Amino acid sequence: MPNIRDIKKKTVGVKNTQQITRAMKMVSTAKLRQATVRLSATRLYLQKLEEIVSDVREVLSEDAPVKTVYDGRPVKSSGVIIIAGERGLCGSFNSDIFKSSLTFLESLGDKKRCIFPVGNKTRDFFKRLPCYPIAGFDFPVNSISSVDVVRQAAKIAMDKYISQEIDELYIIYSAYISALERKIIRKKLLPLDSVKKAVRSDKRPVAREMFFDPSPEALLSSLIPRYIEGLFMRALLESAASEQSARMIAMGAATDRAEDIISQLTLTYNRTRQAVITKELSEVIAGADSLSN
Repeated sequence: MPNIRDIKKKTVGVKNTQQITRAMKMVSTAKLRQATVRLSATRLYLQKLEEIVSDVREVLSEDAPVKTVYDGRPVKSSGVIIIAGERGLCGSFNSDIFKSSLTFLESLGDKKRCIFPVGNKTRDFFKRLPCYPIAGFDFPVNSISSVDVVRQAAKIAMDKYISQEIDELYIIYSAYISALERKIIRKKLLPLDSVKKAVRSDKRPVAREMFFDPSPEALLSSLIPRYIEGLFMRALLESAASEQSARMIAMGAATDRAEDIISQLTLTYNRTRQAVITKELSEVIAGADSLSN
């Protein structure tokens, strides 16, 4: 028979845990709201920037091809930016990113590979895999509040491409779709031989003749880093929103599970207590009967 004192002690412990998980869910909900606001603003900025880069390259692609340091070359080494979370307690958020990243890294074959980790979990995971050397930057996801930090990190990755330490650059992150849905995205950042033709929001045709001041080379050399920085910022914001969403769901499920456990413990406690009382009454009645006889 279970001990009543142990059941009460376990019930108190589960209730304390439930208070923690409920508080974490509320915090994640508030942080998710902030992250989605910032993400919405970044999406609009990136859409307009992509339209500009697409328009310029569309005009220059045939009549006057322009070469930049961000154009393609034979690929011998690859760099992969992997964005995961700073902490755990977010369900399968981090593990899904790592599984997808390892699958992609293996698909690169014999190419030289290096990792640009974002987030403590990414750094700690790939430190245990010496076959994938860590290069470049290492900063927490929470530091994306500083635009300068993101710009510096993007510059480090681009400089390694320009110096030909890597010949292509990918980014892997979890995209935020809704509070209940996320999707792992793998996007090629460099080389930027051609930007896909952007779907223009204003539906206006692109002018076929453009006059450039400064030169097209200077214009693209200035636009492309901004475009890469914008993609990088968006990936960080998407990942941050996805992490908070995953943590909110995980903590909500943990809170509900704790409630179920408390109900089961309460039922067990009542049954055990009733059994103890019944046993004591039986002993008293048996003693009284023996005395009367």
